[in-house]
Amino acid sequence: FDAIKMANLLEPYNICWLEDMLSGDYSPFVTADDYRQLTESTTVPIFTGEQIYLRQNFRELIDRHAIDILGPDPADMGGISELKWVAQHADLYGIKIAPHGTFNGLLGLAAQVQVGATMPENFIAFEYTQAAPFWYDIVEGLPNPIVKDGLIDVWDRPGLGVNFIVKEAKKYLAEEDKNFFD
Repeated sequence: FDAIKMANLLEPYNICWLEDMLSGDYSPFVTADDYRQLTESTTVPIFTGEQIYLRQNFRELIDRHAIDILGPDPADMGGISELKWVAQHADLYGIKIAPHGTFNGLLGLAAQVQVGATMPENFIAFEYTQAAPFWYDIVEGLPNPIVKDGLIDVWDRPGLGVNFIVKEAKKYLAEEDKNFFD
């Protein structure tokens, strides 16, 4: 099992986690028994989940204690409600959550900030893509800078905490997308 050998070789380096060691990207489900064998064979935390679809597939990983950290991507798994369900279920088993992606853009980032604030204590981090300069032109309420001292404050506006400005966003559309908002 090459993944076990690799994980064992990396143990002395105290890394945060090994991600998708068995499934790779774009796998709608993973084999929980294989992940459990890997997790039990190393002290390096094992992480997966960014491309897993449906809570049922997460449930198998959680119920079998097959991983240390789950990284569900809400855009792939069904949204905020599904992310919250997986986080709460994982918390019952002591499994940490580090959601993947930011819902593929700045509105996704806003959603991640809001849902992250409501997650159980097993929430440790989420992936953040650096803000594109135009984000501040097309959204009201986005703090500048977004990240301060490695943290993001929860925005206090209703809903996602930001307002999308369609008129400004239209200026950034490619010619073939000019009617996107019509």
